Amino acid sequence: MPEPVTMTPGMAIDLPTDLRGVAVNVAWSAVGVVAPEVDVVAFELDDTDRVPSDNEFVFFNQPVSPDGAVALSIDGDREQAITVELGAVPAGIARVTVGAAIEGATFGDLGALSVTVDSSATTVATAVLDAATSERSMIIAEIYRRRGAWRLRILGQGYDDDLAAFAVRHGVQVDG
Repeated sequence: MPEPVTMTPGMAIDLPTDLRGVAVNVAWSAVGVVAPEVDVVAFELDDTDRVPSDNEFVFFNQPVSPDGAVALSIDGDREQAITVELGAVPAGIARVTVGAAIEGATFGDLGALSVTVDSSATTVATAVLDAATSERSMIIAEIYRRRGAWRLRILGQGYDDDLAAFAVRHGVQVDG
């Protein structure tokens, strides 16, 4: 098995063509924050970087996309994952964006996020996102199509948005 690629923010790699799916695992230690509420989410985005409908927003109240391609799993209070079945992603979806939002604190308060991207057989890539300050939401990674192949980009791009505003940023209609 090849060694996992250690990625830094902005870096992109081609995913192996034989991969059927990947899990983007996000973990944190939360040493300095009392019971932080972190929500890992995903958006299935079209070529305009918007969700085609609110159904393509995967989060704690809607943990699986309607097409079954994207799913959220929660492993305790310090790790969550978004699984993407690459072959099930509809043709009209250009990218799956994996993000997170935090309530009652900032990602600077929370500290480093550890990201591993796993296939069923191996770890494909790892990253540590530790440059956050005042951000309350963040794009962690994107899995996107390019010239008929799947690619992975690690981002760590943060916003001061709460979860609702973060969802609206991606085209989700939020009842207010």
